[in-house]
Amino acid sequence: MKKRFIQVILASLLMVNLSQVYAELPSDSVYHLTADWRTENNETIRLSSLQGRKQVVAMIYTHCLHACPVIVAALKHMDAELHARGDSTVSFVLISLTPESDTPEILKAFAVEQNLDDSNWTLLNGAAPDVRSLAMALDIKYKVVDGSEVAHSNVFSVLDEQGSILLQAPGTVAGALKAVATLHPQ
Repeated sequence: MKKRFIQVILASLLMVNLSQVYAELPSDSVYHLTADWRTENNETIRLSSLQGRKQVVAMIYTHCLHACPVIVAALKHMDAELHARGDSTVSFVLISLTPESDTPEILKAFAVEQNLDDSNWTLLNGAAPDVRSLAMALDIKYKVVDGSEVAHSNVFSVLDEQGSILLQAPGTVAGALKAVATLHPQ
């Protein structure tokens, strides 16, 4: 009986604590989405665990030969430019548009191949409906064509510390430089 009482109290405190976190988020925060995601290290996280840092988010797939390599190169350029300015407060998140084929192992191999610093970059795989929900929240359009190819928006989003979109820019070096200028006005 006493053990059950303690469990109920602890569960109540956890619910109150979580409701306070979500109540403090702006209504347009992507951190309201409660899906579970798997990282390139096969760890399960929720987007809300990214809260507290600015995040640069792009939706890509690892076997893409067209837009995705350009997006990733632009974000790597942005990462280097931010570090050159002494800014280590921004993290990068790549979310797979093909979760069936972009397993955590494939995402890990992609991160290594792209030389992405795992202390600053996170690659995520989620269930197809959760990928669609996040894409809708970020206003990213995509459509699977020819079985494994994906036609998609060539943009990335910069989220503030609470998961609201600060800006969206084309997934190009010019877009990355625009984002850096927004984050660090002269």
